[in-house]
Amino acid sequence: MLHQHFDECDNPFEQALRLCYNCLDFKDAKPKTLAHLIMEQFGDWKARTKRDVGYLLSIDIKISAFNVVRRQRSFILMKLVTSIYEMVNDCDIFLECIYRMISEKQYKEASQCALLLGLQERFGIEEFLLPLLLQDKLLCVDEFLNESVKHRIDLVVFLDSLLGQAVAIRSILEALILRLQIPEVKWNKLHNKPWRKLIARFVKMYNISSEVTPNLNKKRNEGALQFLLHKRYIENGFGDESWKEMVREAVKDDESLQQELVGLVASYGDTAEALRWAHFYNIDRSYWPHMVRLYSDNPDEDRHQQQLQNANIIDESWDDGAKEPTKYHEFKLPLTSVHLVDNISSFECFIYSGLQDTSVVGLDCEWKPSFGVNSSELSLLQIATRHSVFLLDVIKIGNSFPHLWKKLNEVLFSNCDIMKLGFNFSADICMIKRALPHLGFIHELGFLDLLSLWKHLDKSNKITLPYAGIASGGLSLNVLVHLCCGKPLDKSDQFSNWENRPLRNSQLLYAALDAYCLIEVYDMLKLCCEEQRLSFNDICHQLMSARHPKRKTKKPSIKTERKREQKVELPQPPREQRDPVMADSVKFVCDTMLQGLGKLLRKCGIDTAIPSNTDDHTECVRLANDEHRYVLTRGTAFEKLLGSVPAGYCLRIISDDLNEQLKQVLDYYHIVVTKKDVFSRCQVCNSNSFVKVSKSTMGALISSSKNLKICMPPYYEHNLEDEATGFSSEDEFYEECGSPLTTQTRKWDLYSDEHVDVGLCLTKQGAKIQVEEVPTSLLGKMDIFYICEQCGKIYWDGSHYDKVIFGRLQGIVL
Repeated sequence: MLHQHFDECDNPFEQALRLCYNCLDFKDAKPKTLAHLIMEQFGDWKARTKRDVGYLLSIDIKISAFNVVRRQRSFILMKLVTSIYEMVNDCDIFLECIYRMISEKQYKEASQCALLLGLQERFGIEEFLLPLLLQDKLLCVDEFLNESVKHRIDLVVFLDSLLGQAVAIRSILEALILRLQIPEVKWNKLHNKPWRKLIARFVKMYNISSEVTPNLNKKRNEGALQFLLHKRYIENGFGDESWKEMVREAVKDDESLQQELVGLVASYGDTAEALRWAHFYNIDRSYWPHMVRLYSDNPDEDRHQQQLQNANIIDESWDDGAKEPTKYHEFKLPLTSVHLVDNISSFECFIYSGLQDTSVVGLDCEWKPSFGVNSSELSLLQIATRHSVFLLDVIKIGNSFPHLWKKLNEVLFSNCDIMKLGFNFSADICMIKRALPHLGFIHELGFLDLLSLWKHLDKSNKITLPYAGIASGGLSLNVLVHLCCGKPLDKSDQFSNWENRPLRNSQLLYAALDAYCLIEVYDMLKLCCEEQRLSFNDICHQLMSARHPKRKTKKPSIKTERKREQKVELPQPPREQRDPVMADSVKFVCDTMLQGLGKLLRKCGIDTAIPSNTDDHTECVRLANDEHRYVLTRGTAFEKLLGSVPAGYCLRIISDDLNEQLKQVLDYYHIVVTKKDVFSRCQVCNSNSFVKVSKSTMGALISSSKNLKICMPPYYEHNLEDEATGFSSEDEFYEECGSPLTTQTRKWDLYSDEHVDVGLCLTKQGAKIQVEEVPTSLLGKMDIFYICEQCGKIYWDGSHYDKVIFGRLQGIVL
């Protein structure tokens, strides 16, 4: 009907405007209102009609349309009308209308209209940007600045200039507010601190150079200098080298700050240090404080009396006698166990051998404190095991070797079999993700925050730590180490310039201890829980599962809680089948909590499905019923799954130890594992179909991959220890290969190299062959390689087979 009506109108532009204005909902014409519908349909009609109506759109109609639509509150309708009535083509005619809006104090509407019409350059910052800013309408300011680079710089320069004035910001702005007659000003925002935050916000948001904000930089450096002095002389938390580094970073080339530094240091009574800085910056003697001049002229005169006076200034409790020097917690490992990883060889050595047989690591990060508007950048990543500490120099290798960073994510960060310890490390994880994009997506499996564990044990269980009587303070790692180990950490190198290279020995030792102490604290907390008969492993599992908190749920009633307490744990039903079964004739599905056990079962040649971390328990039920698999689970999931599968098809795993878990499964189901079963399945995808290829064929595959520039698929999640099954792992490829009989008699489906497409680097099942995992030097050592047909993973014979047979599987394999 509307389209037909517009066809019959003499001037559809006037009629559409008239219809829209006379709607009852015109004042608030949101998208679902009749006023908006009419204008929207008019736009559709205008785009489709064959009638020539362009000549009917006069300047007067455009001005009328602008004045009519600005009387309502919907910016969406204003945007629609501006487009339909082609106002941008004659934007200059609306300048007077916008100035009228400014005079009527409609700053928000004026800025929006200026944007719609492309008139940003016709206005300065005083017309509506400053009024909106003083009214604390930052979203409107952001909307305008997003489209105007010039106004960003002009506004930030103006805001920064106010910081350089001798009078208060509020006093300066009062004159501006009176002159422009700005209403509804947020006076509580007109102070130095909120003003500095506002400037820093714009600088960070629009990536504006710090050269544009000299006054902000100076104010920040002044604050930084005060902070450093307090940390040095009040908290006594600074080493000499760290103090010198950070002072130079804060003061830089600012002569006024250099002079202020000398005066402030002297005011704390450290005249010798004040004189040292005066000489360091070549400050004119006329600017030296009086006591510094006296000390410079005769440094030995009345030294004893001066030291007593200085002691009175710094510590008023001198009557209590001299304090004994603080004894700090020491690094227990030898210094040779600290490894700096700053090149490809040390990086490869760390990844392929440093994390072997590791079940727990401590993680920590270091970065240079930032005094300006620029955010800090990760400098050092510390990874501690029970026997070594690896310091990854992110500045040197952070942007290099993407394949190694991806491998590190696979074997550590996204590996559920290794527990990662940290202390309040949400900021550390965010910093790692931002600074190391080559890691890829981090699943964050097995991360335990010791701060959360400490809070939980203190609140719910009230455990008593060994040194609770002598240590006190807030919730910091320093306090927790003091409570668990008897001595605090030496934090004198914490606040230092971690971007300087080479790092000092004291920095390296501090970084190593900061990560290693996490393991010491974890062991002590575990010991305390065991002594007080608390289920430490269950508590840790609960906290790791709740790292990403869910929405708060309604607290259960007292009646529900009583029923829960009275609920009896279901017993494990007995296994009806008593006869032994061979490993290749039984199939399992492991719950997501038992991925490590699943990989170990695959190592034994047992068909084991492992659902992804995003799957729930119903996936285990589906696989069990569809593929006749036995379900392995633990905890409360056992009670959920027990009734969904046949009797005896669900086993509750009790122990936390992998070896004991494997023994429980094999004993319960009477499974016999022979040497022919070991390593007969792919550790990645569970397939037992392999293609046997020669050295020459593998070389051809590598060449083909380079020519095709194939983008290899992401690594799968599996432990480095399980990297090469029945075959050698990457760190063992220099050793002699194992006995050929080991692979020839293995229970697998072995095909010839006709099952691979050398030209496309694919298996017969279409999987891309992962040739990038084969070290180049290995081609000269091995004659035969084995390729998994289903996923393309490559294996080779080596010493790993014997190590597993006579190691973890000793006493199990017949």
